[in-house]
Amino acid sequence: MPVKPCPPPIVVIKNGGSDEPIVELKGDTSTEQASYERFTTEQLTAATEENLKKIAGHELSATQQEMVSQIKQFMEQSKSAVTEGDLNRGHNLAVKARLLSDELVKP
Repeated sequence: MPVKPCPPPIVVIKNGGSDEPIVELKGDTSTEQASYERFTTEQLTAATEENLKKIAGHELSATQQEMVSQIKQFMEQSKSAVTEGDLNRGHNLAVKARLLSDELVKP
């Protein structure tokens, strides 16, 4: 007859307690997050401007011209939002501008 393995022991934690030490994060994470968002927003804006330079001088269809207009509007709104301290909104608008500009330069 094969021998059955014993089940693992049951550990009861009373009152949801734990012997693990409490980990406390140091530093001002909100400041770090703001710096990161500002940095990535600047990178997105620079990449969008590069994309617009690539298509400068090309003949664009009416739809493409509308896209360029929308991209510029998103970039202006992004800059305003960052200036007003709304980094999340500024970042989101910069992402939208970048995505549209990527569509324009696709072969």
